Amino acid sequence: MSGFYVSVLERGTVVRLEGEEFRHATRSLRHRAGDRVWLTDGRGHTAEGMIERIAATHAEVRVEELYERLGEPPAPVALVVPPLKQSVRLEWLVEKAVELGATELYFLPMERSVREGVNLSRLQRVALAALKQNLRSVLPRLSALSDWDEVPWDRFPCRLMGEIGSPKRLYEALPSQNTPCLWVVGPEGDFSPQELARLQAQGCQGVSLGTLRLRVETAAVLFLSALKTFWGY
Repeated sequence: MSGFYVSVLERGTVVRLEGEEFRHATRSLRHRAGDRVWLTDGRGHTAEGMIERIAATHAEVRVEELYERLGEPPAPVALVVPPLKQSVRLEWLVEKAVELGATELYFLPMERSVREGVNLSRLQRVALAALKQNLRSVLPRLSALSDWDEVPWDRFPCRLMGEIGSPKRLYEALPSQNTPCLWVVGPEGDFSPQELARLQAQGCQGVSLGTLRLRVETAAVLFLSALKTFWGY
């Protein structure tokens, strides 16, 4: 079934698909009255519903089954990543991060970053599309930062980063369930010595990702995939 975004979900109510959601449902997917669809509010709820009526500018959907935090990780999972040279690669990273359960994404220019900024509104649209596609219930928060001090370190007892030559492997450092975890990914040219020292001072533990050189987006997806498998959400 298709997934659509609505701002509020409550069991037994009738919600409207309007604007882009309405056009996608009726023109692209050719839904008709009687069809069943999935809904998400991005705030912790997903629902199954049935289209009761299609008007000229909107469709009315009755919410039948409501689910709380369906498929969500048991604790916050955050990524800190640099802007990437190719915007399409960063969009791919955001899409896969949403699919794999990331709850927060922070975009931070680093000393060896090729680019300084990101198109946050575009990335938010990518995140919303991914949310609907894989039927998640919580839309991750995306933030553009300008300094390391803006990273919410105190909220994440587990702080990890990829570090070349680290004797500790990723699976050995993954936290138990219910431990908020933050993963910092360095830029294409790796962390500078000053950044590495700063991260270590913040209690960020370096882990090995193996002998192969990985792209930024690959390292991010590797961590999220490992954590999703380990936690089982």
